[in-house]
Amino acid sequence: MDQLSKNSKKGFFKYPSGTQVNRNLPKTKLYEQANADSKLKEMFVTQVEQIIWAQKLSAQTLNIAAHKDITEIQVFEIKLKGEQLNTEVLQAIDKAIPHPIVFEVKTTTKKQYVTACYKVIGVNGGVSLSEYYQSELSLGEENLARFELPVALNTKGLYEQLLASLLPYDLRENESFTELIHRLDEIKSLEKKQQQASRKLSNERQFKNKVTINAELKQIKQQLKQLTA
Repeated sequence: MDQLSKNSKKGFFKYPSGTQVNRNLPKTKLYEQANADSKLKEMFVTQVEQIIWAQKLSAQTLNIAAHKDITEIQVFEIKLKGEQLNTEVLQAIDKAIPHPIVFEVKTTTKKQYVTACYKVIGVNGGVSLSEYYQSELSLGEENLARFELPVALNTKGLYEQLLASLLPYDLRENESFTELIHRLDEIKSLEKKQQQASRKLSNERQFKNKVTINAELKQIKQQLKQLTA
């Protein structure tokens, strides 16, 4: 996968006019497809004003080859009623739509950001979702800078490039995209363990136990250094 420019790491891209769909998606249909319970339905109702299918990125709408694993990518615009959007809402939409989705979210105070997860669809139709990665916040449409779509040979390569624009770390040499996602998961897990150990150390009174916890913290920090270097 080609390296993204520093600017395009902000997550907002210019999409060719041929990719435009601009179709409203009824919230009711989405949470019905996701078999949403009453709590999730309430999140849709109270948090989401409108969901628009903005773009369809495919071999037909772009001059690239289709990939058997990822034939097309959807871009959805979500307009909020306030500032909050629970991850459960995004997960429900992702599970209801059988293609990867990039979400452009707009709040009532004109804040905008892009968010997406790494989505894998199994041969039996099962969906696996990573955590959601998010771009920097942009304040107002007039301050929103969009960049040219990254160059890719096929739809899978394009999806990986779009998602890479949201990730905190770049691909290493000879590292696959799936391996990068697993590395990010491991980093997050270790950071959580580091916080827990630090709290435990601050509350510990016995010197012997402090030594043990310090050794554990040192090992965690070393692992994080190796994973983030």
